[in-house]
Order: sequence, then structure tokens, then C-alpha cells
Amino acid sequence: MAVDFRQRTPGELLAMFTRQKWLILLPTIAVGLAVGYVVSKLPDLYQSKTTLTLKPPQISDKVVQSLTEDDLSQRLQSMNQEILSRSNLEPMVGKYKLFEREKAAGMPMELIIERMYKSIVVEPEKADDGKVTGFKLTYTDRSPEAARNVAAELAGKYVNQQVATSIENVGKTREFLEKQLGEAKTNLDAIEQQRLQIMMQNVETLPESAQGLIAQLTGLRQREETISKSKETLIVEKGRLNDGIRAINSQMNLVQQFGEKDAKTDVENAGIESTNAYGDLLKRRADLSAKLINLKKVYTDKVPEVIETKTQIEKINEEINELKNSNQKRIEDAAKRGNNKVELQKKNLEIEKQKAESQIAMIEQQIVMKDSETQQNAVQIAALEAKINTIPNVKVSLEAIENQYKTAKSNYDDILKKNNDAKMQLERDQNAQGETIRVVDPANLPSSPVNASKKPMFIGMGAAIGLALGLFLAGIFEIPRFFRIQNIDDAKHYTGLPVLASVPPLLTRKEISWQKRTYWLKVLAGIIVAVGSIPLLIILLQKTRVFERLVS
Repeated sequence: MAVDFRQRTPGELLAMFTRQKWLILLPTIAVGLAVGYVVSKLPDLYQSKTTLTLKPPQISDKVVQSLTEDDLSQRLQSMNQEILSRSNLEPMVGKYKLFEREKAAGMPMELIIERMYKSIVVEPEKADDGKVTGFKLTYTDRSPEAARNVAAELAGKYVNQQVATSIENVGKTREFLEKQLGEAKTNLDAIEQQRLQIMMQNVETLPESAQGLIAQLTGLRQREETISKSKETLIVEKGRLNDGIRAINSQMNLVQQFGEKDAKTDVENAGIESTNAYGDLLKRRADLSAKLINLKKVYTDKVPEVIETKTQIEKINEEINELKNSNQKRIEDAAKRGNNKVELQKKNLEIEKQKAESQIAMIEQQIVMKDSETQQNAVQIAALEAKINTIPNVKVSLEAIENQYKTAKSNYDDILKKNNDAKMQLERDQNAQGETIRVVDPANLPSSPVNASKKPMFIGMGAAIGLALGLFLAGIFEIPRFFRIQNIDDAKHYTGLPVLASVPPLLTRKEISWQKRTYWLKVLAGIIVAVGSIPLLIILLQKTRVFERLVS
């Protein structure tokens, strides 16, 4: 079963402090004396203050707009890096003979500059709206004159640095803007040239020419319909003429047939067999032939009558032959007349046929021309359709390049405006008409050291540290006693049993005397250690320069 820790009474606590009084007092005295000695030897430090404020520009920002939106606090950081750099602080160390002790002790210049940097405090002053309107500059040094001189020179550097930095920033900004302006102008010209090139390459397919191209396409389609109708008319006319040629060919065949039939009829009509003369001659020849036959029966061939009969028959034959010959000529004349009539009719029909064929040839030429016109018209339609189909792409390209041009133009105008503002601000800053820093309260000559009031506090701090050390050492010896039963109250509390009797330590006189001598020997040893630690602490504190850092 766990038992709670017994709380100590004030009397018991006082007894503990009494037992360890030397262990508490000696560290307190030793540390307090060492700190007091070191603090008393600290040099007096003088602090000079100066106040600087931000002077508004003489020309309003509405007229000449500032190129930076940084407030004074942001600019202070940049100026601090420049003004509080080693290149600016090191000349002042030699000029005002600062840190002579440190230089004599061989301290490196880097550490001296670091100490000087820590001695400078720049504290911004803010208005009700939180905006920095000025700042205080303080410098702490062993010499009041050096403190004032350094503070005054630093204030002057801040004033000059503000103007120089402003002019330099504006100049660099202007150079940068001029470079950017040139690049923006080059980019703008390139985009304009690209835009012009696109328009030149697509001069016939620009978006504004769409209505004209559509009107041309409509006209070509109407022309295509007209050509098609004309071609159909020509084809119909060609068919009509071909029908006419076929009719003429039929007429020519009919004429030929009727001509041959008429010629045959004329020949038949022109024959001698049907004539009376030819019949009479045949009858006379037949009679004479019969007579001759009868005469030959009676007479010989030399009989005159026989001879005369033969002669008559021969004459009749001659007449028949003459009649036949004249009839053949009539037949030939009749046939010739029929043929001439047929040829004349065929020639007239042939002329009509040639006219029709000539018209067909002309129509075919016209059809070929119409086909050529149709092809040309189709080519023109295809070209126009291609142009019209190209217009959306050209429009998209022009819109894209136009957007690029607007963006580049806006960028160019912005840079041009900023460049003009930079020129005006540069003129304003060069004429000291811009925003400047001016000294309101010049650096003062301090009359009393700033660390005089801190020395008693540091001595008290040293004594407190010694007391804390003594209490810590006392605790090392006393805390283990809490875990042992030391008296009757501990026995009752931790055992929970009543105590019937207690037996104190039984010591002889010799043992008691030895305890006293041992106690005082320990006290003497503690005093010797405390006294011996004082110079060691002084040396340690002087080497570490703890209080010098706290004071500065």
C-alpha cells in the first residue's frame, strides 16, 4: 500500500536552511562579490539618439507615380544592409578612434565591426495605421563625443542613401524598362508582321470577303444551271436534227426507189413491141416471109420475085432495127431523165442533210464548249468553296494573332507608361523633389552614461545567481534525506504505528568533539573555496564579457 509523502513543516524547512546556511551563504557571497567587482569595472557607455522622418514628395504621387510600393520599413532593411556594412563602419572606427582598448588587445577588425554593429539600434516609428513614418537611430560608445559623431554621420548616410538608392533604383528600373520596352516593341512588330503576312497570304479569304465569295459562288451555281439548260437545249436540237437526217435518208431512199420504179415504167412504156408501127412491120415481115416460102416452093432464089421479096424482108428488118435503135435511145433518154430527176431530188435532200449535219457539228462544238464551260465553272466553284472553307481557319488565325497583338500592345503600353513614369520620377529625385528622409532631431551629446542604472541591477543579479547556486548545492545534500526516516513524525507517518519511545544518538564526548571539529573544518574549507573562486569567477566573467554584452 503506497503512503503519501509527508509534507514538511515550516520549522523543519527552517532547520534545513540552518543546517546548510554556509553552503547557501558562501556561493551567494562569492558570486555576488565577483559580479560586483566585474560590474564596477565596466566602462561607462554613452548613447546618442537622432530621429529621422520620411518627408513626402514635393510633387504628388498622382502626378508622378512611385515605381515601388515598398514602405519605409522595407526600404530600411535594404539601407541597413548597405549603411551598416563593414565598408561603411570600418572607416568610422579609425576616424573617431573607436574601440581603442580592443584594438590594443589585438581583437580582429571583424569582431570590432560586429561589436560596433550591435551598438547601433535602428527603431522604426509607426503611425496609428501601422505605417512607418520615421525611425530613431541610437549609437552607444564609451565616449559621448564619439557616440554623437557616429550617430550624426550615420543619420547623414541614411539621408544620402535614400536619395542615392532612389535614383539608382529608378535608373536601373528605367534601364530595365527600356530593355523591356525594346523587346515588347520587337515582339509587337513581329506579331504585326505575322498578322500582315497572314492577311497577304489569304487576301482572297479574309473574313470580310465571305459575303462577296458567297455571292460569286451563287452566281457560278446559277451559271452552271444556265449552261446545263443550254446544253440540254442543244442536245434536244441535235436529236431533232438527227431525226431530220434520218428522215432525209428515208426520203432519199424513197426518191431512189420511186426514181428506179418510174424509170422502169418509162422504159416499159417506151418499148416498140406495143407500138402499131412495130406491129405493122412484124405483120408485113410475116406476110413477106410466108410469101417467100411459097415462092421458094415454086421458084428459085434467082427469080426476081423471090429476090424482091427477100429485099422487102431485108428492108422491113432494117426498119425494125432502126425502130429498135431509136426506141433504145428513147429508153436511155427516159432513163436519163428519170435519173436526173432522182439525182436532183437526192441532191436537194443531200444539201438539206449537209445543212443538218453542219448544224449538228456546230451544236456538238457548242456542247463541247458548254462542257468546257461547265468544267471551268466547276473548277471556279471548287476554288471558291475551298476559299470559303478556308475562311474559318483564317478567321481563327487572325483572331489568335489579334489576341496576341492586343496582349502585346497592352504590355507595350504598360511598359511605356512605366518608362515615362520612371523618367519623371528620375527627374523628380534628381531635383530632390521626391520622397526623402530628413533629420528631425539631430544627434545629441549624452551627459550621463546609460549603463549607470544597470550596474546595481547586475550586482543583485549576481547575488541572486549565487543564492540559486547555494540553494542548488543545499538541495543536493538535503533532498536525499527526504527519503529516509529522520524523526518521530516520519516514523508515525510512514509506518502508521504509534511510537512508544525514541532513542537519540548516543555519542561520547570525544565523538561530539570530533563532530564539531569536522563541521568547522568543512566550513573553513568552504570559505577557502569560496574566496578562491572569486578571482576565478572575475577572470571568467571578464573573458566571456557577459555583462559587457548585456550593457551594450
